[in-house]
Amino acid sequence: MWIITKDFEDSGKSVDVRSHDYDESMRDKLTHCFRLLDADNEVYYEGLSDDCDSEKAFAPLDDFGGGFAGCVEIKYLQDGIWTTL
Repeated sequence: MWIITKDFEDSGKSVDVRSHDYDESMRDKLTHCFRLLDADNEVYYEGLSDDCDSEKAFAPLDDFGGGFAGCVEIKYLQDGIWTTL
């Protein structure tokens, strides 16, 4: 489950794009910050996910970032460092 919280292509505005299985009652499980980037390493979106280390952690990129914005990379914030999956 994931949610996009910022759109950096639109001046960092808050947005509300969600995974198909998103459930507002489970929002407290979204504890992993991620960023979606293009091939030039430019950040397009930022959001929160309930997973950061399994195949499911690629869902924001696969479900939204790749097809919608041409993003090719997802990074998760781990110990204060943005790390590519």
